[in-house]
Amino acid sequence: MQLKSYKLISVLFIGIFFVFSCNDKEWFISYYDIGQEWDSAEEAKFKFQNPPEDKANIYILLRNDQKYQFSNIFLIASINQDGKTIISDTLEYEMAEKSGKFLGKGYGPIKESKLYWKEDFMFSSESKYSISIRNAMRKSQEQFGIKTLPGIIGVGISIDFNEE
Repeated sequence: MQLKSYKLISVLFIGIFFVFSCNDKEWFISYYDIGQEWDSAEEAKFKFQNPPEDKANIYILLRNDQKYQFSNIFLIASINQDGKTIISDTLEYEMAEKSGKFLGKGYGPIKESKLYWKEDFMFSSESKYSISIRNAMRKSQEQFGIKTLPGIIGVGISIDFNEE
């Protein structure tokens, strides 16, 4: 009898946690698993269609572990609408404090960062979209980029629609 009540309490606690931790503005969230090293030619691609015709904020989600060697990261992010590139940005984000401690949330060796990319981006509800992200890291004073980037284990996209 006691085992059933512990299970019931656990299920209720987990359910309440999910209800209060959900963001009702978050319309789209998706992750791309990198693995151990992010090859410079590897592109994370996210496809969706028929978004609400409203202003949205777009975030890049990065997961890194202790193998990441840099305090920042450079990315190239693009938005395609109906097969045509409408935006392409080269972005730089801080990944660590001066002390070397990684930014982001999480316990243990894996940190997740939610990086702000676009504010009040207006989608067309009748279009097909894709967002692509690739790393553009290179070592200081070197002409060519890093072939494989260790420590970035996942990249994602989150699209949140503004509340009026």
